[in-house]
Amino acid sequence: MMRAIYSSKTQSFCLTSMLFIPFIWFGLNVLKPIVPAITTQSISLNQIVQIPKPAPVQTPKFETPKQVQKIEPIKTPKPTPVKPKPTPTPKPMSIKSKPAKKIEQTTQAAQTTPVAQTKPVEQIQTYNITSATPDPFLAAIKSAINDNHIYPRTAKRLRQQGNVLVEFIWTKDMKLKGLKILKSSQHKALNEAALATITAAAKSFPKHDKTVQIQIPLVYKIN
Repeated sequence: MMRAIYSSKTQSFCLTSMLFIPFIWFGLNVLKPIVPAITTQSISLNQIVQIPKPAPVQTPKFETPKQVQKIEPIKTPKPTPVKPKPTPTPKPMSIKSKPAKKIEQTTQAAQTTPVAQTKPVEQIQTYNITSATPDPFLAAIKSAINDNHIYPRTAKRLRQQGNVLVEFIWTKDMKLKGLKILKSSQHKALNEAALATITAAAKSFPKHDKTVQIQIPLVYKIN
């Protein structure tokens, strides 16, 4: 019984294997999977990074020195001698001699003309009247100035005081000259009043035999 079963299984297996073998062969030979062909090529680093090659250095060519041309010296022309011009000889000038009579006349005229006599410079004596003096001439001048003493009203009202030193020349011809202020006060009105006082008092000055220079202070003080 077992043999019969075993024989039927083997027979069915053989039949099925006989049927599927052609399909298996067809699938293995015809329906093969397409495998891409991988080509292994070696790529060098020089192909990836291209390094530029250095340019060849050109060595300068030395030219052979040319022959130096000889420079001929420049010939300078000889200077032609210049003949000096003859200088004309000066003619002697004839000096006419003047007659001796005229020279004698001029010398005689010089001797006969009188020499201008220079007048002696008159020495002026200076007097400084500061206080009472025993000289009658100076005392008369001081009294004349005191009599004509002018004190401006505006200066009195403003309480202006001061001293003015005056100088003047009284000639022997009874003329007043050189009136000026030697030392002024701080107030213009007093200075002008001092000059006006001397001018008015000069009409009463006495005569003197010599020209004199007088200095006198005029006092302006409110009592």
